[in-house]
Amino acid sequence: MAQKHEHGAARIGAAVSVAPAAAVLATLALVAVLPATRDVRYLLAFLVALPAMVAASCLALLARSGARAWAGSALVAAVSSAVLVLS
Repeated sequence: MAQKHEHGAARIGAAVSVAPAAAVLATLALVAVLPATRDVRYLLAFLVALPAMVAASCLALLARSGARAWAGSALVAAVSSAVLVLS
């Protein structure tokens, strides 16, 4: 039985708005916990941020539904925020 693939504005909205923001938060959380000098951490943040935003947008567009795209991005943002607050 073939699955119906939902197309809609919710996935596009998640890919445009919340997925890149969640990717930036994840990049900042990764950089916050790395055991390296400050200069190396900033360099890594600059190098990883753009590919992470592109990958997050693509994953949001590939989600089965808009709710999953939003939930996945919100989960990444929540975990990243928790790591930033606790570090």
